[in-house]
Amino acid sequence: MIIESILTTLDEQGRVNIAPMGVDWGDDVLVIKPFLETTTFRNVRATRVAVINLTDDVLIFARTAIAAAAFPTHPAAHVTGVVLDAACSWREVEVVSIDDTPPRSRIETRVVHHGTQREFLGFNRARNAVLEAAILSTRTHLLPADEILGDFRRLQVIVDKTAGPREHEAMALLTDYVREKLRAVPSSRAS
Repeated sequence: MIIESILTTLDEQGRVNIAPMGVDWGDDVLVIKPFLETTTFRNVRATRVAVINLTDDVLIFARTAIAAAAFPTHPAAHVTGVVLDAACSWREVEVVSIDDTPPRSRIETRVVHHGTQREFLGFNRARNAVLEAAILSTRTHLLPADEILGDFRRLQVIVDKTAGPREHEAMALLTDYVREKLRAVPSSRAS
C-alpha cells in the first residue's frame, strides 16, 4: 500500500530537503522511489538515511510539490536527519538497498525508530482533493493540459464544499502554479 508522506533528507553539508512522496508501506520495511534526478535521491544515496513524516497538513504537500520550501523541524532521534514539527508521526529509516535503474530508483529501507507527536486526524474530502491536485501539479509536463485543468475544476468543487482555510490556501497555490506552468507549454502540448 502506498502512503502519501513527506520525506526529509539532509545533504552531506547538512542542508534540509523536504519533499512529498508516496511510500510503499510495511511494518519494518518502507520502500521509497524517488526519480534519479531529484535532491531526495541524491541525499539518500549519499547519507543512506531519511525521515518519513506523516502529516495531515496538506499545505506542506502543496508547497513542497511545486517548489523547495522550508518548514520548522527538529532533530531526529536515531538517524542524522530532521523531523517535521507538523508531523503527526514519523519513521526514521536506514537504507538496506538501492536499485538505481532509470528513471526511478527503488530504495528499500528499514525502520530504526518511530515517533508520534499527535493523533493523525486523516484526510477529509478537501484534503484528499488537495493531495490529488499536488500530484497533478507535478505532472504538467506529462499530461494533456485539458485533462489537468478538468481535474482541477472537479477537485476545486470538493475543496469549495469541505475545506478549511489551509486547504483553500493550498488549492489556490496549486491552481496558480498549474495555470502558470500550462501558459508556458507550447500550444501543441497544451491542447
